[in-house]
Amino acid sequence: MRPVSSPFSQHINWGLGTLAVIYFLHFSRVLGLWDVPEFSGILNGFLYVPELLGAAAIIWKVSQRTAQPGVWRLLALGTLLWGIGQIIFASLQLLSGILSAADPFFLALPFCFLLGFLALERQQPSLVGRAAWLDVAALVVSAGAYLWYFLLAAQLLSSPTDLLSNAITAAYPLSDLLLLTLLLARAWRGSAWVQRRKAWSQPDWSWTLALGMTCFIAADLGFSFLTLKNAYTGQQWPDTLWPLAMLLFAGAAVQASRQAPALAAPAAAFPASPPRMGLQTMIAPYAALGSSFALLLTLQELHSAQNQGVLVATFVVALLVAARQTLALRDLETHQAKLEESRTLLHHQAYHDPLTGLGNRAQFGTLLPQLLARGEPVGVLFIDLDDFKFVNDALGHRMGDEFLKEVAGRLQLAAESMPAGPNTAAVSNHCIRFGGDEFLVLSAPATPEHLHQLGARLLSALRDPVLLAGQTLQVTACLGGVLSGPDAADAETLLRRADLAMYAAKRSGKNAVRLYTPGRQDHLAARRVLLETRLRGALERKEFQLFYQPQQERGGHIRRFEALLRWDDAELGRVSPAEFIPVAEAAGLMVDIGDWIIEEACRQVAEWRQLHPERRVAINIDPPHLMRPDFLPRLQAVMTRYTLPGEALELEVTERLLIADEDQARDTLRALLELGIDVAVDDFGVGHSSLAALLRLPITTLKIDRAFVSELGLESQDDLPNQAAAYKVVQAVVALGTALGLRVVAEGVETPAQARAVWVLGCDAIQGYLVGRAVPPEQIPAPPAVQTTPAEPLPLVPGNRWGTLG
Repeated sequence: MRPVSSPFSQHINWGLGTLAVIYFLHFSRVLGLWDVPEFSGILNGFLYVPELLGAAAIIWKVSQRTAQPGVWRLLALGTLLWGIGQIIFASLQLLSGILSAADPFFLALPFCFLLGFLALERQQPSLVGRAAWLDVAALVVSAGAYLWYFLLAAQLLSSPTDLLSNAITAAYPLSDLLLLTLLLARAWRGSAWVQRRKAWSQPDWSWTLALGMTCFIAADLGFSFLTLKNAYTGQQWPDTLWPLAMLLFAGAAVQASRQAPALAAPAAAFPASPPRMGLQTMIAPYAALGSSFALLLTLQELHSAQNQGVLVATFVVALLVAARQTLALRDLETHQAKLEESRTLLHHQAYHDPLTGLGNRAQFGTLLPQLLARGEPVGVLFIDLDDFKFVNDALGHRMGDEFLKEVAGRLQLAAESMPAGPNTAAVSNHCIRFGGDEFLVLSAPATPEHLHQLGARLLSALRDPVLLAGQTLQVTACLGGVLSGPDAADAETLLRRADLAMYAAKRSGKNAVRLYTPGRQDHLAARRVLLETRLRGALERKEFQLFYQPQQERGGHIRRFEALLRWDDAELGRVSPAEFIPVAEAAGLMVDIGDWIIEEACRQVAEWRQLHPERRVAINIDPPHLMRPDFLPRLQAVMTRYTLPGEALELEVTERLLIADEDQARDTLRALLELGIDVAVDDFGVGHSSLAALLRLPITTLKIDRAFVSELGLESQDDLPNQAAAYKVVQAVVALGTALGLRVVAEGVETPAQARAVWVLGCDAIQGYLVGRAVPPEQIPAPPAVQTTPAEPLPLVPGNRWGTLG
């Protein structure tokens, strides 16, 4: 559809204006404001004929620009034929009731309107549902009763007995009844009413068309009544309504052409809304029945055909209303059934997780109080999957969802099939997806033994690998359990304690079950919260300090120092790094702390190198910090500020970096080597060691973990098997480092026997209490006056255990 162009719109407006002028000339003549007696006979029938033909021409012209061109062409045809009928009628000067050549043309208008409305119904249905059809039918029959009583019966009884004449006589009121039916049908169109409420400023052609049909019906009925009483003169009020109706038809067509783009929008583009009961739907059947009975009550007797017709019509209306109400009852039952289904569905959706089908948090909040109200001990198991993030990162979130569904199914099956103990009643277990990769299992009644057995059963159910996208994934989880009691009788307390127990399982090595231990875990949780709170202000309070532990090379020289973080809190005192560093990592504080460590270590080594240019400092870097895009620029900025060459620094990373993101790690480590900075893998052998990553990643140093070194040099016969195994591991790591051209450092060397063992195995340097403890920089001793000989297996200075300082 094309919008009405400006020139075209001007022509149409001029045409409508001309028709309006013709109508007002005719209207003023009917009112007696002017007349030309010599041409009175001609003016009576022909004055408004140009308006009729002009209206038909305008409707036809704009129909191609509407959303329903075929409908408007039928209306244009009906208007044209009615105008031709008026020409014939005026020419013959025949009155209604006698067969005339004009009758077919007059009756063609309702027929064309009927065809047009049927075509419109296919595009924009007005009567949706059988109830609407019954309502309209009842109203039409009720109106027909009045039409029969006041007009049609009198016309038929007083007209000639010729069948054709009677048919023509009845056709006019029946055609008006047909137009009334179409008008009522359009009143039931819900979308038109909704559209009108949304945009009152834009006129709707439906209203203009309905107003024109109303005028036409009133004119026809008025003409019939006047003709029945032999009072029609051709210059009365019906003659003002016919041309007004045609003018309104033309105006409706113009409005439709200008609304075509909006009306042409496909209905499928909008979601279907449920039918609403409008005012007409509620009062229609009762209005039809009431008006019919009101007419029936005015009748004095029922013997005449006129009165019997009213009785029959009232009976038909009653049957239609009864059918309508029966249908309404059936619809009500259907709607109630659908409403109940919807309620059931909504209840299920409100209390179940959409992904796994398990209960959700809302179900947990409802179910737990019900179980506690029974007075029996309730067990809560908090389940957290280990390293689920790697599944999402490696396979994507869709595969992650499939993984969660598989885990949920296993948990539910294991919990529901858990057998009751020999001396316990039947136990009910309920699985809940609490969020993300966290699940809950509620069990009642429960005992500590039962809760531990249930946790072990759940872990066993997760033991089998999961196959997703061609990948075999091993599922592990940490479970924390708690029993309700006098001091744990609400959801918040039980969840907190189960969560504490779960984290205790994580600290113990993961893939384990732990039950809540009163007192101890509360103390640990409170301690953890206090540590995090104090850590957040430690940098501002300048509570951190770097201690330096030396590394001794094979020739006895000490040129390298490892910077180790220490924390002296004003309230907590000296806090062990093993305690506060995991808290700082979990709280996301290690990036800021790491930046401070780099700044302070670079400042210190720059100060040392003024007197000892061969000294180096090794700095421990958290893998997430190292992988940040701004890590290298910030490091280079600090080195530039202190005029440090790359050879003055060594960065130590843990084995987590080797498996986290190998491609990004390779790029970052290569950039560090290009700056001249050495890279060491700390605590090698105790984590997720990746030998393949060692081949691909640019590193310079391997540091053997103290767990292996501590087993060397033991004198007890009982420790010989462990010592032999540790010896072979260290030997293998040294051989691996030598083969890859890496420098190998043994950590945790505390005795001369351990030192001799690692020297013999080929280590390049040692670090530990035997060489020196970590101390503040001001406590590092000055280089000794005595020099050791390179031939000594372990060059040491008696008394202070520091070798040859560089």
